[in-house]
Amino acid sequence: MCAGPAVRQEYRRSLERGCAGACPDPSFTERLRQRLRAEPGLLRALQDDAGTLLARGLRGRRELGPALRGLAAAFELLERAALNLYLFPWRKEFGTVQTFSGAYVHSLRAALPEADLLRSFGRLGYVRRDEHCLAVCRRPPGAELAAAACGFFACRLECEILAEVLQRLRPRRLRPEELLEARCLARDAEACVEMLRELKPAAACDDDVDLYREMPESPGDGGEQDFNPPAPSSRLWRDPAGLQEAQDTLGGSWDLCKHSELKQELLPTIPKPDASSSSSPRFFLEQELRGACSSPQVLPPAWLPPGEPPPGGQAEAVPPGAPQEAPELPCYQLHSCLRQGALPTYCCTTCQQLHAGTCAAGRACRSQHRGQELRGERQQRLWLQRTEVDMLLADSSSTRP
Repeated sequence: MCAGPAVRQEYRRSLERGCAGACPDPSFTERLRQRLRAEPGLLRALQDDAGTLLARGLRGRRELGPALRGLAAAFELLERAALNLYLFPWRKEFGTVQTFSGAYVHSLRAALPEADLLRSFGRLGYVRRDEHCLAVCRRPPGAELAAAACGFFACRLECEILAEVLQRLRPRRLRPEELLEARCLARDAEACVEMLRELKPAAACDDDVDLYREMPESPGDGGEQDFNPPAPSSRLWRDPAGLQEAQDTLGGSWDLCKHSELKQELLPTIPKPDASSSSSPRFFLEQELRGACSSPQVLPPAWLPPGEPPPGGQAEAVPPGAPQEAPELPCYQLHSCLRQGALPTYCCTTCQQLHAGTCAAGRACRSQHRGQELRGERQQRLWLQRTEVDMLLADSSSTRP
């Protein structure tokens, strides 16, 4: 049974019992708050893009408490905008929104990306008239406006619930993805708190790592790349057909980042095995070995200079004229804990799987296997894209005659 329509009907009745404003009925507010605590899935039934709005609103925020308060205020303004059109359709001043106003700049734009704001106002019939103004082009029916207002109201309550979770875990500091993943996976708010308590805390120097080692957004930001991007699968440059299939199938993903460095790192020009080049397969393998293991680096015998024996003299020297075939790099898989749109936070090089931060199997890998923490959204997306290519190539090779 879908609870969304019933909740929206109750929301509309609560508006009829009170005056204009953001959900005037306190009893309905408390009932919905308790239901959201116990049923996390109800939020998506009321606002289908709630998870996206929350994730983007919290992305990159070090202090989640103030960020959640800012998001709650932004959702309240969006709810009021919907209610103004619903309750006062004759008032012309509600037909335009000035994007240079203090409320828009300091409450809305400070909490949510501009694209999400335009999409949210678009649900209310607003379109961009010019650089400084949004105007109602087509006023939606009253039922749609009330449903949109109810969705924004539910998002505001969810921000308050997440803030309560943070308060109960103080002084522990959480990353946004940890909080949202736990809230999504746990059956209720209480289970979310317990799941986060069991989660292994991040290293004490996390802030220093983010401050001094995080990759800049663009080359002009300064700094050098300190984390190691995942090595492209060796089958990408061994099998041109597989590469073309990966590009065709994942074309939408590449287009999203075609103007950034991500595409260059994820789909580099297919290099020739040249030991002196930084774009060679040897370089990528060295990057992976350094990023995934803390032990001293040992190159495979096939990639040592011609005639040079491996360290320790445990293998025979490679004849200068012998063909040198690059070894197969590991092919990673996404663990079942990673839902669509979620980013991995841990790479287990023993299981060759990527895990979410709240995954129980990932916690076991951290204590029993070897791997690396994926810090920063950029590194997480690099590993996610590389693993998607690995899985695609594995599927294509298994079905190819």
